[in-house]
Amino acid sequence: MTKIRRVPERGFTLLELMVVVIIIGVIAAFAIPNYNKSIQKAHERDMLAQLTSIHAANLLYRSYDGKYWDTVGVSQDLAAINSTLSINIIANSGTTYNYKSDDGSTFQATAAWGACTLRVTEAPIDGTNNPCRSSGTCLSTLSACPGP
Repeated sequence: MTKIRRVPERGFTLLELMVVVIIIGVIAAFAIPNYNKSIQKAHERDMLAQLTSIHAANLLYRSYDGKYWDTVGVSQDLAAINSTLSINIIANSGTTYNYKSDDGSTFQATAAWGACTLRVTEAPIDGTNNPCRSSGTCLSTLSACPGP
């Protein structure tokens, strides 16, 4: 009589698969919220950098023209900002930029992404009041800013 040799089967048991799924779930529970915060922080930092560029370009504009870019109270979009101030801001997906000046002695530029809106005025850039959070739940250290 010949003996039948049984070859061990290769594969994963249901228990092993469940452990792997649970481990992946725990990792995802920590990673996804951190990823979303990172995306929001990146958008906010980009908006801060672009608003600072608009501020600097408008200071140059004033040095040549004697006053800030005057839009006569009409809000201008990013294309007009880039064209008039001779800069090349490229907005992240979903970010909008606006600029407004009533008389050329003051101005306000805003950047908005989702619920977060940041603004910059003609005041010196100081990191707490200019640029400033004007609405939304932004993640930067601009929480010391006054309301809108």
